[in-house]
Amino acid sequence: MILEEIDLYEYFRAERQGAPKGKLVCYRHGQIAEMNKRMRRPAILVLPGGGYEFVSQREAEPVAIEYYREGFDAFVLDYDVAPDAHYPCQIKEAAMAMMYIRKNAEELDVLPDKIAAIGFSAGGHLLGCISVLWDDPAVKEIFGGDCEMVRPDASVYSYPVVSSDPSIWHKGSFDNFCFGRVDPDDYSIDKKVRPSCKPAFIWGNTPDDGVPVQNSVRLYLAYLAAGVPAELHIFREGWHGMTVCSAETEGELPMNPACEYVRPWIGLSVNFLKTLGFVSEK
Repeated sequence: MILEEIDLYEYFRAERQGAPKGKLVCYRHGQIAEMNKRMRRPAILVLPGGGYEFVSQREAEPVAIEYYREGFDAFVLDYDVAPDAHYPCQIKEAAMAMMYIRKNAEELDVLPDKIAAIGFSAGGHLLGCISVLWDDPAVKEIFGGDCEMVRPDASVYSYPVVSSDPSIWHKGSFDNFCFGRVDPDDYSIDKKVRPSCKPAFIWGNTPDDGVPVQNSVRLYLAYLAAGVPAELHIFREGWHGMTVCSAETEGELPMNPACEYVRPWIGLSVNFLKTLGFVSEK
């Protein structure tokens, strides 16, 4: 494994404005010399959750390792959060992360048109920002006419924060993200899906008492209405923040049986991506 950390602000020579993070941790496959062939792989950007208040470690490296095992090169964004950072900081950092992978695809041995992204909870909202709002003014400010390159080639939403509807929203995430600077309705992802969005895989849990599962349902219906291919999986068991459903991320043994029941979301998402051509090439 090639493990490295990229400071996105330094790479793009962007002004930090007090943001100490904006780091991209890369988990890449090296080339095997005796195979005598160059392998180019699909990639996935991982956006952990944490209510825009912290960046969950449980939704970072463990997720990257799961996709790495499936042949993806994985990239985890450690982004800035409240109380020090709000819009537009997070969307800019996510945009820089995608642009870094896209622009360096050749050097990274990544397939340039097979770069997906996955987001969890508030990270799912951030995923929505670059998946449906890739031409947001904050992104255009950095990348201008190239902002479309920020849009992932496929999106995997994991129990995502989506809607600004007070009956189902995760208020803390919207408060931390918007901070009175932008209207929550303008960043209600279900209201912004359009036909030019790329395919989406969405999953959640019916008993989720952190981010109501209606967020996932509304997002699926929005993709459906826009005519964009989408797949929705709602598990009847589970809870918020299940991430990869492993002993490492749950921190208890024996594990709750619901973990075994919900864990197949990983394979389902990988199969979804493979049907879209996210497979290695020689």
